[in-house]
Amino acid sequence: TKNTHGVSRIPNYHFDKAKTIVSIDADFLVNWINPVGFSRDYAKGRNPEGGMSKHFQFETVLSTTGSNADVRGAVRPSDLGAVTLALANAVAAKVGGSKQGNASIADDDNNLSGKIADAASALASSKGKSIVICGVNDPSIQAVVNGINEMLGNYGSTLDLDRPMNLRKGSDAAVANLISDLKSGSVDMLF
Repeated sequence: TKNTHGVSRIPNYHFDKAKTIVSIDADFLVNWINPVGFSRDYAKGRNPEGGMSKHFQFETVLSTTGSNADVRGAVRPSDLGAVTLALANAVAAKVGGSKQGNASIADDDNNLSGKIADAASALASSKGKSIVICGVNDPSIQAVVNGINEMLGNYGSTLDLDRPMNLRKGSDAAVANLISDLKSGSVDMLF
């Protein structure tokens, strides 16, 4: 978020407001950022009487979140970036965004390309009322996901940067600098 929006914040994700949810390797019901809150909000959106959200899950191994999805695509770990890029390009084609580059996916009998196309169609039909998330710890893939959410107008509705989640506010760079300072002997005492 710092690279794409200039702020070091984790947006508040409103799964209860989303009509379409696409998760790329994020087990958000069990262990991704705020699973208790996300599970509560997700359950609100999955109520058949109140209008069910559509959930697409692209993941490397079957997760609890994936087992709850309407559509699940099994993805090789090496293809997670390509799947994200293919989704971005499919969404861009539907909403008038710009293509991000070429994505080559090793498509097998899983019909991964068809599932990505279906996810893009569902996202485009629920602009501003969708969420795309990613559990991959790669800044370039996260930037593509942020771009998809931006194309769809999700910031300010289902993703809230003005009232971010105050979780995981640590800095890996600051800890690395501290460790370096400790090793060099420039720290006399640490509380």
